[in-house]
Amino acid sequence: MLAALARPFRHAAPPEAFDFMQEAGGTAGELVCLDCAATSLDLRSARLLSLAAVRIRGNRVLTSSALQLDIAGPEHGDGQGMSALEAVQKLLRFIGPRPVVGYWLDFDLELLEPQIERLLGCPLPNATVEVSALYHARIRRQPRAPHRPLDLRFETLRRDLELPALESGSPLAHAVLTALMYLKLSAAPDSQP
Repeated sequence: MLAALARPFRHAAPPEAFDFMQEAGGTAGELVCLDCAATSLDLRSARLLSLAAVRIRGNRVLTSSALQLDIAGPEHGDGQGMSALEAVQKLLRFIGPRPVVGYWLDFDLELLEPQIERLLGCPLPNATVEVSALYHARIRRQPRAPHRPLDLRFETLRRDLELPALESGSPLAHAVLTALMYLKLSAAPDSQP
């Protein structure tokens, strides 16, 4: 009987796997904005190409300490990039205990989930913030909210929030722009986008 009870814990992550969640000080009020590039939008066949993350502290996006990692594969040439597992391990240390912000964040987290579960033994435990949901809630709170389906495309949010256009489609550029969207949407929730 005891063996049956212990079986689910045999492959549990060791306690040190969660050390990144216990960072001392310095992370209060910070968030991390994440974006991933993949070979496809179909999670059944998608392979991670690269990922980027940038921290948000107060009303600032800390681009000077951003994380940008390429994953080894034919797209990056021989010997370029790192394994997905190694990249996700670096990402987890970068994120620490901070909430994670993103645009269509569920896709990115699903893409990373196999590596996260391999490292932690569970899905990412951090709180998450979906920027498109913030935008949707903001529009719906307005007195003259349209009674038609909302356009939640990235470019629509960028334009409505009067943010600069992307010069690059890289995950880092998307992470920075998504962080700026988050700051605009969380600064004055009842103002016009």
